[in-house]
Amino acid sequence: MSRQCFLRCLLDSHSPIRLPHNVEIVVGRSRITKIKDPSCSRQQLSFKADCDNCTVEVKQLGVNPSGLNGFALTKCGTLKVNHGTRIEILLNHYIHVIEFDPPPEDNDLPTTKRKLEDVISPIKNKISKLTSDSTHSTQETENSIDGVAISSWDEIDKGELYVFTMKGTKPSKKIAAFDMDGTLITTKSGKVYPVDTHDWKIIFPNVTQKLKELLTYGFKIVILSNQAPIGNGRVKIEDFKIKIENVVSKIDVPIEVYIATGKGIYRKPATGMWKVLAEQKNGGLEINMNESFYCGDAAGRLAKWAPGKKKDHSMADKLLAENLGLKFYTPEQFFLGHSGTNIPMAKPDFVPKELKSEPFNENLISAVKEILVLVGYPGSGKSFLANQIEKKSAQRYVAVCRDILGTWQKCAAKATELVKLGKSVIVDSTNPDRESRARWTSLAKDLKVQCRCVKLTTTKAHAQHNNRFRELMKIKHVPVNDIIFHTYKNKFNEPAPCEGFKEVIEVKFNPSFEDEDTEKMYRMHLLEK
Repeated sequence: MSRQCFLRCLLDSHSPIRLPHNVEIVVGRSRITKIKDPSCSRQQLSFKADCDNCTVEVKQLGVNPSGLNGFALTKCGTLKVNHGTRIEILLNHYIHVIEFDPPPEDNDLPTTKRKLEDVISPIKNKISKLTSDSTHSTQETENSIDGVAISSWDEIDKGELYVFTMKGTKPSKKIAAFDMDGTLITTKSGKVYPVDTHDWKIIFPNVTQKLKELLTYGFKIVILSNQAPIGNGRVKIEDFKIKIENVVSKIDVPIEVYIATGKGIYRKPATGMWKVLAEQKNGGLEINMNESFYCGDAAGRLAKWAPGKKKDHSMADKLLAENLGLKFYTPEQFFLGHSGTNIPMAKPDFVPKELKSEPFNENLISAVKEILVLVGYPGSGKSFLANQIEKKSAQRYVAVCRDILGTWQKCAAKATELVKLGKSVIVDSTNPDRESRARWTSLAKDLKVQCRCVKLTTTKAHAQHNNRFRELMKIKHVPVNDIIFHTYKNKFNEPAPCEGFKEVIEVKFNPSFEDEDTEKMYRMHLLEK
């Protein structure tokens, strides 16, 4: 039987890559490996299998280090490895295994004479004593056969996410995840937000003890923290790195820290930080979600949930746990043993899982020529509805959109042109008040066509969810901030037939998704309150 060789992903995220006998195969960032990390080169590693002797020559080609059983490879250094060798496409990430089929027997394994030291990058020991009062830090590194004794920082997505892995951190199927501010630490100053990167202290005396207990039970401890001040430039990342190193040193427990600096997929309650943990930072182990948990102070507790306590600033932590299906604890429950019952809790204004699809209202399409005026928040589904009407009417209806044309005057001119060509017109704008709608009833009267109004019943919270979803999915649209939503709400007047409409039709938002992953994202909590 002829022997074959494969490079198999431990996470089974892609099919095994065949390494033909005596043929050089280059592996890196590609559709085959499903690696999208820009730190990984498209030509990261070279493999050349010898199926007769059951060895594989491995050579690093990429700029950033790859790994062999936790050691960093030197660029262009070549090493012969055997069946069962663990290969890390990037050091400590994207773990694969060399496998021969059928596997070699013991007497088939050749003796590798070349020393590991010849191809492994020299790793210098740098030992620094970190205290909570120190003003500088040094990355701590140390040789380790399993790669868990190297303290390091990783930058992901151009600084949208930073990950600090502390010396001694080990992969585990059980994850104990914590928020940081208000959960593990609080401010020395007593202010709600820290005045600088030195304004912190451990929040409860038993924090270290409780976390050490988790280690004895086999948990990996991680911190998941939103830090927008880094993204908007109010806090320097280098200063914040020092703070993180000092905090974990003070706690004195191996911890992996995830810092979301932007507004994208990594910011809680979105699950991007957890996805990186599960797919890239846990040594190939699948996380047991039933045994894992998340603890945070942003739980949506109302004012006076305890004597003298203010309401929580958001419910991002609780909603993250719900998105992931994790057990959730507040810091007082986990560290102090408080009961979670009878605590007044806010509920999200919009729950995406509860949204149901609605059938298309055929009454939206009239047999006579008309101007159909849409009314609704930005992100309420007006453009989607307009597109549906265009298609179902066989293009008898054509939308004019202010976001595209720029002004209502240009929209009116285009609408006039379309009506004269025999088309009905859909006015795709927010039209919150009588003044904005009067322009269209007046135009319809001048053109001697029917005018009706369609009110999207999408709530403000639902529209904000839709807007956030578009941002996360990078769908092209005009940016909408909270001020615009507030302005619409303040200007809104309920449309009525007395304004000159033949009728006002209410339409519910009707979601439609391209695939299961898109729907899964939409059904998550994306807003923090």
